[in-house]
Amino acid sequence: MLELKYEYTGERLKFNQFWLRDHCRCSECYNEVTKQRKYNLLDLPDDIAVKDWHSTEDGKLLKVKWNDGHCSEYELDFLYNSQVDKIVLLNDLRTPWRLSEILAKENDLKFKFTHVVSSDVCVKNLVKVLVQYGIVFIQQVPANTTMTEMAVRRIFPIMKTFFGEMFTFSDAPDHSDTAYSKDYLGSHTDNTYFCDAAGLQVLHCLQHLNGTGGENFFVDGLNAAYELKRSHPGYFDILTKVLVPAEYIEAGQHHKHSAPLICTDPVRGDIVQLRLNVYDRAVFNTLPQREMPKFYESFRKFLQIVQDPVNKWCLKLQPGTIVIFDNWRIYHGRHSYTGHRTMTGCYIQRTDFMSKARVLGIID
Repeated sequence: MLELKYEYTGERLKFNQFWLRDHCRCSECYNEVTKQRKYNLLDLPDDIAVKDWHSTEDGKLLKVKWNDGHCSEYELDFLYNSQVDKIVLLNDLRTPWRLSEILAKENDLKFKFTHVVSSDVCVKNLVKVLVQYGIVFIQQVPANTTMTEMAVRRIFPIMKTFFGEMFTFSDAPDHSDTAYSKDYLGSHTDNTYFCDAAGLQVLHCLQHLNGTGGENFFVDGLNAAYELKRSHPGYFDILTKVLVPAEYIEAGQHHKHSAPLICTDPVRGDIVQLRLNVYDRAVFNTLPQREMPKFYESFRKFLQIVQDPVNKWCLKLQPGTIVIFDNWRIYHGRHSYTGHRTMTGCYIQRTDFMSKARVLGIID
C-alpha cells in the first residue's frame, strides 16, 4: 500500500500499488480523447511496485516512479474521489416522499411542452427533478402519439421492446397483459420479467370518452422501502436477498427473470432498484418451502406500507399532460374505468436516463 496525506482534508489515504498503476493517466496508458485504457493488465509486471514518489508543493499532484522505469502523475483530487466511500451516489440526490410531501412539491414537477422543446435549461431542470422525486409532468402537449414522441425524444432516446417503441393501448387485448383491459391495476413496476427493466416509463392519456374512472396513482417505492427498513429491518433484509421470479408469455414471446423485490448495491447496500408486480410473478421456486413463511410475512408487510393511503398519490391524467416516472423507483397503478380510453407511451432504458443525468452534471 502507498500511504499519503490529502492536504485539503488532512486525511491519510492508502492505495494498493497495482490499482494505482492500473489508473495511470499518462499518454502511454490512457487515451484522453476516447477515455479508454490503452493496455492489457497482463502487460504490467507481476512484481510492479513504487520505486519513488512525492507530492508537489501545492499538494495537487502525486508523482510516482515505478520499478519498471515507468513514470506516472496523478491529480490528488482524482485519487481522493476514487475511493469507494467518496463516490457521489444517485440516492444522495433522491428525496423520498409520501403523499403530503409530494403534493407540497407538485408545482416543481410540472414543465411546459414549449419550454422543454426550446430550452436546454428546462431539460436539465426536468431531469434533475426526475432524479430527485422520480416523477415529472410535461403539460400542454398536443394529444397525439407523434407530439408525445417529440417531447420524449427531446430528452431521451426511446427503448424498443416487443410492445414497439411508442405504443398506444386501450382495453383491446392486443397483448397478454392486464394493462390492456379496463380492470383495476394495483401498484407495480413494469418489465419485472426483463433482464433489464426499463428505467423510465412515459404515459399520456389521449382521450377518455363516455365513461368514468381510470385515475392513476403513484407510490414512492424508495420511501416505502426505507420505511420497511426502519420498522422491520429483518423483513427488509429478506426482500433484498430472495429472488422473486417473473414471467411474460404470449404468442412469440416468453420472458423470464428473477431478482429481489428490493435490489441493493452489493458494496454499499444502497437501494438501487425496486421491483414489484404481483401480476407477472411466475411459479415461486427460488426458496425452500420451509423458508416461505418468513418471505410471505415480509412481502405482506411491505405491501401494507405500499398500499397505505398516506403514500398513494392519486390523480386523473388528462389529454395534454405527459407523465414520466422512474420505473426502478415509482410504483404506479390505475383504477378500473368505463367508456373508451386511449393511452400512448413508451419506455426509456435506465442507462440512457443515467447517461443524460451525468452529461448534464446532475450525478457523477
